[in-house]
Amino acid sequence: MVYSLIGLSLAGCSKGVLVSIPENLQSTELPDKGFLVGSIGASTIWPSTGENLKTTLYFSRTDSEQDITVSNSNDSSDFHSTTATSSLFTVPLPSGNYLLHTITFIGTDGRKTVHTQTDKQLDLTFSIQPDEVTYLGEFIASSKVSRSSLWNTDYPNGRGYLTHSYAIERDRNFFYERHPELTGKHFNTVTLKVSHSPLLKLQPLSGPQS
Repeated sequence: MVYSLIGLSLAGCSKGVLVSIPENLQSTELPDKGFLVGSIGASTIWPSTGENLKTTLYFSRTDSEQDITVSNSNDSSDFHSTTATSSLFTVPLPSGNYLLHTITFIGTDGRKTVHTQTDKQLDLTFSIQPDEVTYLGEFIASSKVSRSSLWNTDYPNGRGYLTHSYAIERDRNFFYERHPELTGKHFNTVTLKVSHSPLLKLQPLSGPQS
């Protein structure tokens, strides 16, 4: 696995995002290539802020055990609101069936590094279509909260969870603005309905899906 910028300089080109893709999926000459798009970021609400968490999404083709990863670094971002920051990710991939199977978090409770991971595969499936965009939605990390026995105050304990929602119009417009050569490609929204882990909280999709 290597970090790289591939296919029209798309992968990992946003602020605060790192993308890792197996070498055999990195060819820019693949005739059936599509695009996986979404946004990843962190809550800025204290004390559940996720700004000190590194969040990684693990994907794979359903016929392969090779991982594609998308991570946030939280050192900069594309989008800012009163409650969160996030960045767009765009990953060129061969068409086919894929799944989001694992989420990991690395944070700190102020004394030691804390690792959190989904305890079983999420198995959230989606497909990449040739020359089309597959939109996965927005993932916002928050830290779980603990209470100090010494000071009786709440603090982020370094363990994370994700809230998934949709910012379709914002992300679609920003995608086309950043890559005007791809304007007009069909934008398909994936509906994630069931989470098999308390570390991923899904919010329903409302309105048109593409």
